[in-house]
Amino acid sequence: MSEKSEEIRIKYKYKELILKRKLKTDIESAKSIVGPDTAYHLYQQLKNDKDRKTDK
Repeated sequence: MSEKSEEIRIKYKYKELILKRKLKTDIESAKSIVGPDTAYHLYQQLKNDKDRKTDK
């Protein structure tokens, strides 16, 4: 496997782990890994977390 394809595979795996909430990291790091098009989902997760905390 080429070096570039291995890099893409690893980045995809981290992206998947972040979006499934199996890997916790700060929002800035997460945005740089998942990219701007997917960052929307990160903000949606943050909003849902805040809503859950205020409901209790």
